[in-house]
This record gives sequence, C-alpha cells and structure tokens, in this order.
Amino acid sequence: MTARKKFPTSCQPKIPNLLVNGSSGIAVGMATNIPPHNLTEVINGCLAYIDDEDISIEGLMEHIPGPDFPTAAIINGRRGIEEAYRTGRGKVYIPRSRRSGS
Repeated sequence: MTARKKFPTSCQPKIPNLLVNGSSGIAVGMATNIPPHNLTEVINGCLAYIDDEDISIEGLMEHIPGPDFPTAAIINGRRGIEEAYRTGRGKVYIPRSRRSGS
C-alpha cells in the first residue's frame, strides 16, 4: 500500500476576506459595494472582538477606522463611514485627484 498525499484545491484563510478584499454586486434589484480594508486593522478589530464580544462600533472603529482604498484616496468626512458601520448604509465621498486632471 502506498501513501498518497492530497493537496487542497484552495487555501481558506481564517480572516474576514470580504472586508479585506471588498466586493460589489447586484442581486434582486439591490446593489452593494463593500470597500476594501487594511488587513492589519481588520485583524486587530477581530482580536478586539474576540477579547470583548460586546465591543461597541466606536470601539471597533479604534481598530478599523475606515476603508483602505488601493488608489490612496482621501475620504472627506467620517460620518458616512460611521453610518455605514452602524446601519449597513452610508456614503463616502472621495475628492477628485488633482494629478489625474479629472
């Protein structure tokens, strides 16, 4: 009898991949856009949640202050981020880049 090694077809990380990578899509007439977040901040937020399952949104926002856009965008205002984290709906305004000319 020979020993066979089985290799996994995929490696599932034990992190909230949806928050780190972000996503967008449309289903049943509703659209969703989840911006990407910084991996270190998300892991720190997860550790804070593990330490205290009753942590508040404000407490989580100390670890995950907001999205981390790959274009190095600057977000105008914090209210939209707080509203999105609290209710699942919020608006984030990103100013146009002066360098891109748009």
